[in-house]
Amino acid sequence: MQYLSCYILTYNSEKHLPAILQQVAKVADEILLVDSGSADDTYKIGKEFGCRILYRSFDNYREQRAFAQAKCRYDHVLFFDSDEVPSDELIEKIKKLKAAGFTADCYEIRREWFVLGKKVHVCYPVVCPDYPVRLLNRQVVKFDERSAIVHETPHGQRNAQRIEEPIYHYTFNTKWEMQHKLHRYARLSAAEIVSRHKNRSWYKRIVSPVAAWFKWYLFKGAWRDGKVGWLMGMYAYQYTYLKYKYAEKM
Repeated sequence: MQYLSCYILTYNSEKHLPAILQQVAKVADEILLVDSGSADDTYKIGKEFGCRILYRSFDNYREQRAFAQAKCRYDHVLFFDSDEVPSDELIEKIKKLKAAGFTADCYEIRREWFVLGKKVHVCYPVVCPDYPVRLLNRQVVKFDERSAIVHETPHGQRNAQRIEEPIYHYTFNTKWEMQHKLHRYARLSAAEIVSRHKNRSWYKRIVSPVAAWFKWYLFKGAWRDGKVGWLMGMYAYQYTYLKYKYAEKM
């Protein structure tokens, strides 16, 4: 049997953290929390579950993940966001993979999205469900300069396996949280635009948000989710507008 590390990036993550840790504790040989300054009960909850907790000031998601991955004790690394709860079926699947020996460089896991408590078909910039990498061999697969700093993806894998047993992603629990994350992600995307020398003209700020609304609300199917879908369409519009607005000022 191979050893398995698990890390979770946290910041005021008390809402879903107990459910995540309860599941992860069934399969991981160590659990690492990389916290960026929580003021709620995140630290207390982590200690109750026997987690190792490290602090790192947040700059972007790519660097936060690279740091966490490097600090894990074992080469096979499982990781979740602090609003992603692994299902019972997923934990059992990972137990079987662990017992048999991990054979793939990474594993893409089905992720179901919930916005304001409703399971959705679209959560910009994702068509749901999606299949993010959430289990990897860190000797091969890394978060490096090839990855974006937001909506980050690892690179280096020569092969991957897909797991259908799901993760439940409870994003945007309130409209306030939606707006807070909107501005945070838009600023990070703006920094990405600037660092990669992408077009940030006034034309992009005017045309791209409208195109984003048509793409995500109409063509990608957010309209199927009723009022929540309308909010997702507007989120795509606002996000796109703000990232170019912030980029213009950088």
